[in-house]
Amino acid sequence: MKKNIYIISVLVFLLALATACGSKSTPETKPTTIALNTAIPELKENPDLVPGEPNPEVERTLEDSDASIKAEEHRAVSGDNILNNLFERPFTAQEMDYQPDLNILTVSITSDDAFFFFTITLDGMDPLSGTLSGTYGMEFDRTQTGRGDLLVLVSNPAVEWSMKNMTVYVNPTVSVGGTRPVIAEEGYEGAGYTEMVELGGDQVAWARIAPEDPSAVQIAVSRVLLGNSEEFLWGAWADGGVKDPSLFDYDDHFGPSEAGSPINTSEDYPIKAVYSLDNTCRLPYGIDDTTGIPGICLSIPPQEEHKVSCVCVRQCMTHVGCCEWSCE
Repeated sequence: MKKNIYIISVLVFLLALATACGSKSTPETKPTTIALNTAIPELKENPDLVPGEPNPEVERTLEDSDASIKAEEHRAVSGDNILNNLFERPFTAQEMDYQPDLNILTVSITSDDAFFFFTITLDGMDPLSGTLSGTYGMEFDRTQTGRGDLLVLVSNPAVEWSMKNMTVYVNPTVSVGGTRPVIAEEGYEGAGYTEMVELGGDQVAWARIAPEDPSAVQIAVSRVLLGNSEEFLWGAWADGGVKDPSLFDYDDHFGPSEAGSPINTSEDYPIKAVYSLDNTCRLPYGIDDTTGIPGICLSIPPQEEHKVSCVCVRQCMTHVGCCEWSCE
């Protein structure tokens, strides 16, 4: 009996030893975990066209009226003519407090193979926030009729090139400016810019604060967004008041009495419904004959016998075609 028990014990020991020798130890493994908040980059089939640095050689510069000249007296001296859709009123309503970040001083244009670059230089920053507080933009007239057909706007521009806060409008009904583009038609009920353009691919607009001037906004408009047009008119806006593209042109929806005036000799002084606003007349790009185009800055000199080159740097407020000339 003891012999049998001994034999069985030996067999059990040998079986256990054989099992141990035939097995291989497996190193401990840890389960792979994926963080739920890890974003997976989205691959774009058609990445957005990105602007580079603008050509330092400016092709043309538009000089606007300067409302700062008599700003301490809460008034402007020139450049505001609501009957021709020209506004020089970077002031608050009623109190007429001056807003330097809404006063356009100059606008320049340059270009490369992909973009047109516009630099809107303002008189300074908003004294309260230390930022550029308005909405800034470029309006284009590709029909050469005085009727705007593309409006590119940016608010709160970033330091680097960005499409954030960019909005581009078109007017499919061809009703911006009413029946007489630029000329005031108080009571006009047509719609202005009501349709937004989807940006992407080569059809893009970007903006940034100018690297060397925190009081200047740079806007890059791709040639594709402009329909690859080589002939158009361009002008700038700085709007901290109405900010409603559907009411373009503003002079068709606000009469002189309702809008008010920044000119203290006007019976409509001070500014009322149309406030915190500055815009420019328009300069041509690629157009040789600009005769008769409403809203244009460049036109025929007042006296043809002058054998000089004259440029209308700003429109005055007495009648259509009235200009302040700069001659060489």
